[in-house]
Amino acid sequence: MGRSWILLFFAFALLAPSEAGAKCNPGLVRYFRDRAAVPVAYKGGRQLPRPVSLQWFGHAFFRLISPGGTRVVTDPFSPERGFPIPKTAPHVVTSSEESANHSWMEIVGGKPLVLRGVVSEGDGWARIDRKVGDVRILSVPIVQGGGEFDISGGKASSFLFETGGLCIAHLGDLGAPMNPEQLRRLGKVHVALVIISDPGAMGPEVLARFIHRLGPNIAIPMDVRSEEDLTAFTRAFRRVRRLNTDRIELSRRTLPRPTEVVVLRMPPLVR
Repeated sequence: MGRSWILLFFAFALLAPSEAGAKCNPGLVRYFRDRAAVPVAYKGGRQLPRPVSLQWFGHAFFRLISPGGTRVVTDPFSPERGFPIPKTAPHVVTSSEESANHSWMEIVGGKPLVLRGVVSEGDGWARIDRKVGDVRILSVPIVQGGGEFDISGGKASSFLFETGGLCIAHLGDLGAPMNPEQLRRLGKVHVALVIISDPGAMGPEVLARFIHRLGPNIAIPMDVRSEEDLTAFTRAFRRVRRLNTDRIELSRRTLPRPTEVVVLRMPPLVR
């Protein structure tokens, strides 16, 4: 009998989900037919930091560093945008749309895997489900400028990053609140990166209502072009925290409830 209990214990341990493999939306595995894994060499073993590091470089450009050391950058901007050009050396870079301030790959350096959310010069959506090191990356089709999904507006994508037990969504230039199908594809979100001021996005007041509906633990504003726009968004939330830094460490164990808006320090313009 003792041996049977031991075997049963190990069976449950093998079936239990690990913190490093957050299942934001298992249904997406069935939706996306083509999936691939990209190996990344990380630093070893038990010395790995547990939190996920997130740094904002301005506009919609972030760098995520996973617990395993996988470096992912999002939406690199054009030098004309006016922000300092960081040294990122990523393993993978994502682009939510085909525009200069979201897909300027020349500034990231190295030879990363490039994942574009739209194809055919913006005429169609890419269907992305890739594993890069200990980060799973998925795309969710969206439109800019409002209108009905798949009928009007420019095509773009939201990206979902699963790592360290967290589901982090870079929502991109979301032009209108997501419909039920998009929400189903997006799944559970712990951290949402949200565009505040872009003309192609939905605007701060409508965005705030959508974020309440989405219900992430943390919402981080990006592409903030005025204090008025930021205030119009943040006043819809009871919990707002401003940090005097452009980076934050995120852990599943320390997520706030309900939604907290975390405002990172915007990098200074260089022009």
